[in-house]
Amino acid sequence: MRALSFASLIALAACQPAPAVEEVAKEEPVPQAEAMPAPAPVTFTALSDLAKSVTGDITLSVKPRPDPNVAPTMVLETATGVLFETELMPGAAEQATSVDWKKLFGGDVVVTANPPPGSPSVDMHDVTLETVPKEATKGGFCGAEPTAFIAMAAGLQQGADYTISIAAFGGDTWPPEGAPKVCGVFTYLPPKN
Repeated sequence: MRALSFASLIALAACQPAPAVEEVAKEEPVPQAEAMPAPAPVTFTALSDLAKSVTGDITLSVKPRPDPNVAPTMVLETATGVLFETELMPGAAEQATSVDWKKLFGGDVVVTANPPPGSPSVDMHDVTLETVPKEATKGGFCGAEPTAFIAMAAGLQQGADYTISIAAFGGDTWPPEGAPKVCGVFTYLPPKN
């Protein structure tokens, strides 16, 4: 019965006269794509000695996107109060041919734009804002120097645990010309479900 009703609606719509061009132009404008809600913030526990001494735990959140076609803006806050805002740079990891990602992160990672599901992968972020309070005596990822870019490697495995690592870079351009200026690699544990 439902199939018949649906077919009847299609047939009825097909029999209606097509609106004139002028009538189409007077209809309401097509709405913009809806804003994408931001997921809840997630806290990661500092695992590596460098992460424990410089940042402590970190909390990641994503700002609401005004349009699904706009690159996400991530907010990263450290336990020491340092605040970063970053913009995702799709395809930027694979452009950096001078970076030895395996050596940097201690294992194989996929740097293509569409990694296979479940494989360790890298996302590049442009740091657009870094706020370091006076209480953060060790500064940000690059100490007293500004952090220019971060690479986030997710899905890495350390023993029985899956981890994320953040490689921080200094410099003005990406991809880097020659050897990249690596400030450090910081490793964290995601929350347990």
